[in-house]
Amino acid sequence: MAGHPYPICLDAKLEDIGKHLQRTIQPGTQILVVSQEKIVELYFQRLAAGLREYQVQLVTFPAGEEEKNLNRLQALTTEAVAFGLNREGVIIALGGGVVGDLAGFLAATYMRGVRFLQVPTTLLAQVDSSIGGKVAVNHPAGKNLLGAFYPPLAVWTDFSTLDTLPWEEAQNGLAETIKHAILGDQELFDFLEKYVEQIKKREGSIWREMISRSIAVKVRIVSEDEKEKGTRALLNLGHSFGHALESAMGYTGITHGQGVSIGLAAAANIAQQRGHIKSQETQRIHTLLRDFGLPVNISGVTPEQLLLKMGADKKNREGKKVIILPVRIGRAMAFRDCSDDELMQAWREVVVC
Repeated sequence: MAGHPYPICLDAKLEDIGKHLQRTIQPGTQILVVSQEKIVELYFQRLAAGLREYQVQLVTFPAGEEEKNLNRLQALTTEAVAFGLNREGVIIALGGGVVGDLAGFLAATYMRGVRFLQVPTTLLAQVDSSIGGKVAVNHPAGKNLLGAFYPPLAVWTDFSTLDTLPWEEAQNGLAETIKHAILGDQELFDFLEKYVEQIKKREGSIWREMISRSIAVKVRIVSEDEKEKGTRALLNLGHSFGHALESAMGYTGITHGQGVSIGLAAAANIAQQRGHIKSQETQRIHTLLRDFGLPVNISGVTPEQLLLKMGADKKNREGKKVIILPVRIGRAMAFRDCSDDELMQAWREVVVC
């Protein structure tokens, strides 16, 4: 990746992580594995089997986006100190996006930075959150307001971890994959439309191609703009809306994928109103989201609440809201001239009273 390159290892076995680390990490080094109980039950033994040459300590925290906060960061820091983790140690994030963000932020801040490895076990983490070096925790005022750019030693992706993934978790990753297709790969969008049923049945070869194509979009954009000063902002398509939803709902009652899905629907609506895309393209986007059981509407919040939350978005510049909109399927652009009236109208179209 750009100024801080690191490998993204696809279809790599959990048991082989140790062999990879031995190229650069001395045997006997302390390794703190951060995970969640359900993930530990499924995959920790496989991971640990390859780490016999190291001092390994496991720490876990409860599942849920609401756990990605400063209190949890402090608790994990206490665990790291109790383990005696020093600046030569390594932190491994074993799990989904919440684990990766939280463990990565711990690595970025603990003793001013220790090495870490991303081991994503969900579709969302594999195609999106583990790639690009962003780590963060949430704040009551907004999602991911406290964070850093802190690239890992590597992203270690074992596709077999998706075999046990609940469908709701798969939907989170599918929302991000659809986002990647809309903003950067029309052929991927066509592929998703063509193979809806095979994807829902989790056919191995189709999933591998889908994941590889989705990752390729993320890698291409991040490689061009590591610190989000330009084109990387395009990856926030649907997220200005989605993050506002998650924040307004206290990170409960809505998944990240559901928020992104509704955000994509809202962004498509605005783009159509502005004449950037045609009604047929908006319909294709809405239909594909629904085909995978993803929502395009939400209830329980008001447009006024959601517009207020958008004001705290860290992507905003000079007091103006920066909104990413599709200009055709396969290409998106950043806009700074979306008025609050336009955004309110977009919210009204997706909020169901």
